Amino acid sequence: MALTSVSPLTPQTFAQSDDEERVFDLQDEYVYGRNRGPKLGYIKPEVFEPLSDPLYRAGYKNYRSVGVTGEQQKMTAMKRTESLGSILACADGWFWPFSRTARKNEPAGLEIEILKSVAEKHNLDVEMMWVNMSTRFGYGAPGGAFDLSINRGLCDLVLGLTVTGSDEHQLDPSEVIYTKPYMSTGFVLVTRGAIPGLTSLDDVKRMNIKIGLPAYSPMSDYADENDIPHETFFQNFRVIDAMLDGKVDAAMIWSGAISQAKLNRPDGDLRMVEGYIPIPEMRWDSAWVLKNTETEFKKFIDEAFEEMLESGEIKRIVERYGMPFFPPTN
Repeated sequence: MALTSVSPLTPQTFAQSDDEERVFDLQDEYVYGRNRGPKLGYIKPEVFEPLSDPLYRAGYKNYRSVGVTGEQQKMTAMKRTESLGSILACADGWFWPFSRTARKNEPAGLEIEILKSVAEKHNLDVEMMWVNMSTRFGYGAPGGAFDLSINRGLCDLVLGLTVTGSDEHQLDPSEVIYTKPYMSTGFVLVTRGAIPGLTSLDDVKRMNIKIGLPAYSPMSDYADENDIPHETFFQNFRVIDAMLDGKVDAAMIWSGAISQAKLNRPDGDLRMVEGYIPIPEMRWDSAWVLKNTETEFKKFIDEAFEEMLESGEIKRIVERYGMPFFPPTN
C-alpha cells in the first residue's frame, strides 16, 4: 500500500533498555587555527586514506592482526575459528555505512556490528583485516574480494558484497560462494522537504517531477527506458548537491548513500519517501563471500543471519546508521 507522507532522514534510534536510547550524533568541536579565533564545527567520521595513513604506509595493508600457525592454516574455517577463538574477516577500509577502519573506530559500520554480534553469541572475537576493495573491480566485486583476501589465505570471510548478477563472471563457483543474504539495498526516492502526492516513480511521471540520478547507473538506464524525467550527475553525493541547489526536484540514490548524505550534508532537509520500496529491477541482496569448500562455516553464518533477521536485530543495526532496511529479496 502506497503511503503519502514523508519522514526526515534522521539517524534512527533503538531502545537498549526501557529507559535508554542510543543515537549516533556528530560532536561539536572548537577548532583553533593560526591568526583566527575558535570556530564551532562538527567532526566527520575519521576517514581512512591509504595514501596518507601512516599505519597503512608502514606495512599495515593487507595484514592480519592475529597470528595463525601453520597447523591452524591447514584447518577448515570453522575449526580455525574455534581454535583461534576469533572469526577472521576482511572488509574495505572505507565503505560507509558498512565498514571503516579509522583508528577512532566508533561507530565501526553496520556489517562490522552484525559480525561482532554473531561472534559474541558464540563467545568468539572478531579479527579484521582491511583491504582496498576498489583497487581492481570496484566496491563489492567478487573478483577483487577473492584476489585481495581469501585467495591469499588472510581471512575466511569477506564483507561488503552485493549480489548484482553482473559480477558472477569474476567469481569461480569452484572457489568462492555467497552466504545467504542478510538484507537488500536499492535505489530509493529522496526529496528536499515534502512533496505532497509523491509516493512512487509513477507519481514522478504523472507530476512531471525532474529527478536527479547517478550517471551510468542501472537507475539511469531504467529512467531512459521508461521516459522518467531526469538529469544525471557523477556519483550519489553530486545528485544530492544538485537537489539541494534546486537543479532537480527529487533524487533516486542508492539507499546506502542516505547515511553518507546525512554526514556530509547535515543541514539539508533530506527526506526519503516513507514506505517507498525499491522496484525489483533496482534492488539487490547484500551478502558475504567465503570459500566454496567451507560448507560448515557457511552454515554457521547462514543460521546466524536467519536468527538475526527473525528477531529484527539486523534491521535495528541498519536503521541506527540512518539507512533504510529492506529484507532480502531471495
